Formats: sequence, C-alpha cells, structure tokens
Amino acid sequence: MLMPTPMLDDGWMLDCASGAAPEAVRVLAACHGAMQPEAARRMAGVEAAFGALLDDQDGAALNPDALADMMARLSDGGEPAAPFAAPGLLPAPLARALETQPDRRWRRRLGGYSEIVVEQLCEPGVEARLISIPPGKGAPEHDHAGEELTLVLTGSLHDGRAEFGRGDVCAAAPGDIHQPRVNSAGTCVCFVIELGGVRLTNPVYAGIDRLNRLARRL
Repeated sequence: MLMPTPMLDDGWMLDCASGAAPEAVRVLAACHGAMQPEAARRMAGVEAAFGALLDDQDGAALNPDALADMMARLSDGGEPAAPFAAPGLLPAPLARALETQPDRRWRRRLGGYSEIVVEQLCEPGVEARLISIPPGKGAPEHDHAGEELTLVLTGSLHDGRAEFGRGDVCAAAPGDIHQPRVNSAGTCVCFVIELGGVRLTNPVYAGIDRLNRLARRL
C-alpha cells in the first residue's frame, strides 16, 4: 500500500527521465515540476543521475540523415495553435495537450464533479482527465486496478488519508480504497491519470460508470 506523499516518487521520475513512462505521466511530472520547486529539484537530480548512467554506456552510431530528419519533423507543425483558454490554471505542458482538442466541455459525473478527458494523453491502459470538484463534493469511493496519480492544480482535496494542495501529487495503488473530497471553500481542479482503471465500491455506481465509459468511446 502506497503511503500518502505530496511528491511524485523517484521510480516515476526515473521512468520519466528515461522516456519509459507513458506520455500522460511525463506531462504530469513536467507540470508537477513547474508548480513545485522541490519536485523540479528532485527531477533534475534524477535526470542527472540517469544521464551519468548513459555516459558510461557505449554509444550507438547515428543515421547520417538523423539531424536533417529531425529538423524536417520540427518544421512540419506550422504555426502553433492558440493555447487552451484557461490562463493561470493549466501549466503549459498540460495546456499544450488540450489546445487542439475539439471538445473541451466539462461533463458531469457521479458524486457531483465534472471532467474533461484529455484525449491526446489517453492510450491503452492509460486514461487522462481533468476533473473539477466543487466544495462539499467528491468522487465516489473506489479502488484501483492499477496506479492512479492525481496532481492538484487549484484548491485542495482530502482522500481519506491526507490533505493535498496545489502542486501536490496524490498517488494510489491497488488496495488503496479512497474517496477524494473537497472540504475547503473553493473548487478543486486536478489532473488525474488512471493506469488500469478504477473499481467503484458501490455496485450501482459501478454499473452507471461502466455505461458512461462505454458511451465516451462511441
């Protein structure tokens, strides 16, 4: 069982530094570092250690056309799209992931919160969402089929184990049954990554949630 901590753990930081982590987790780590100086310092240390390991390895020959290929890819994007219209709310890495998404409407979900699925960061086994929880509301109680990472962007929430504020990461693993809830006066907006999905403990809610998830894929 993972103990509550406001920081992304070193294992995830190493996976992000090496490129092994899913893109959604790499974006979360970049946002976490942008919001928390201590997280940025730790990530820099992990990247330096990983770089030192690479320096000890034998190099591999590059394709002679590698530089030209990379420059061509960088020039293919044209003008950057207008940023997602949420100044001061979304860190730049997350705003970029949303800026070209056609549908950015909030959808109401069980428990009284709303969500936007971040389509660009979703892949098999990985679901990325923005969630907005008003005061006094929360997500239904749930367990996890895989790890869940929640970065608090505004406000604060309590998941039954600890309080998490702006820039904190709440991590939960299979067996960590919790129910994030906002007990403060302001709305809490979070970036949530589910690796393997969630299991709602209330069977009625679980059935409704399955139908909602199926509908989102149609």
